[in-house]
Amino acid sequence: MSDALKNIAIVGANLAGGYAAGALRKQGYDGAITLIGEEPDPPYERPPLSKEMLVHPDVSPKTLFVHPLSFYTEHNITLRLGVRAEALDLSGKAVTLADGSRIAADRIILCTGGHARRLNVPGGDLGNVHVLRNLADSRAIAAHLSPGKNVVVIGGGVIGLEVAASARMRGCEVAVVEAAPRLMSRVVTPEISAFLELAHRAKGCVMHIGVGVQSLHGANGIVRAVETTSGVQLAADLVVVGVGIDPAIELAKGAGINCGNGIVVDEFCRTSVPEVLAAGDVANQPNPYLNRRARLENVQNAQNQGAAAAASLLGAGEPYAELPYFWSDQFEYMLQAAGETVICDQAILRGSVESGAFSVFYLTAGVVTGVLAVSQPKNIAAGRRMVMKHSQPDPAALADESSDLRKLIG
Repeated sequence: MSDALKNIAIVGANLAGGYAAGALRKQGYDGAITLIGEEPDPPYERPPLSKEMLVHPDVSPKTLFVHPLSFYTEHNITLRLGVRAEALDLSGKAVTLADGSRIAADRIILCTGGHARRLNVPGGDLGNVHVLRNLADSRAIAAHLSPGKNVVVIGGGVIGLEVAASARMRGCEVAVVEAAPRLMSRVVTPEISAFLELAHRAKGCVMHIGVGVQSLHGANGIVRAVETTSGVQLAADLVVVGVGIDPAIELAKGAGINCGNGIVVDEFCRTSVPEVLAAGDVANQPNPYLNRRARLENVQNAQNQGAAAAASLLGAGEPYAELPYFWSDQFEYMLQAAGETVICDQAILRGSVESGAFSVFYLTAGVVTGVLAVSQPKNIAAGRRMVMKHSQPDPAALADESSDLRKLIG
């Protein structure tokens, strides 16, 4: 480590930023660390926002915050919360904040995450139309969930379906509008989309798939209905828009850093500017498991890449290679997936879809490249190892529930 490295600024007091700060101290860095966040809260995990916090709004999830507040004091990490980073002054070795202050920075880690996409249709700015990206969003949505309320969820991806399930569990009348021809089409195959659709319909959700949103209608500034492109009007006391995020690249672009579907980094989390690294949802990284570049929007990547960026900054980094992984809790179903779960030569079903507990292994040229499991965590663990070891098991053995998956890893 260079003696000149006296100040490190981390922009983004989120999961990636929190892990990066902790990793810097764990790896022996004793200079100044400043963690900058636009939100008033210290780093927290986002998965509870669409699940526990909506279903049980009066109970704070035990695992919400990355570290207790005392951690930052004990490890001499300065928190600058509730203030936006305005610009990177690379020549002046500083980060300029919206309040006019400057944070000294010999090196910078950008963990800026993303912005939830809004609905760009007439009425999209009406009251009670929400996105779900942060704690404030989750609390605002939860406050409107009660038995009999009409909730329209726009977007049939992970966030949309989790919100739909949570609202239904609170007794709301729920309609889901998805413009694509099937649910979660970016990350699962048609068979899994069909399973999810049936599961939500069975719980009382009304599904409008393959149609978009024409406009929103309101009264006294508050949303009252959603009109689809097919002309159907859906009663709405609350609308939640879950149509993905756009990576927050404004700071990077302003500093001349190479961007393209996020901030472009190499396998050591380094950007095109030597003084700046990036990690988390915003980082467009090479991924050896997908054989392409990707932005990974999940908890494991945020925490692991945040720590990897810290190691790289201190000169102790190794090539970062994260197996894509996500999970989603919807009603009683726990959906877990790892690797490539859309493109394959062969999909091997293990178990019965009708039972609500099954697994699917995805093979390309005989090699396991992805795995998806519904309510079978042991199978996802074995499947992840298969993907990482490029296993070539016998397809018949994969399908046979009596076979020991551990012996098929190779």
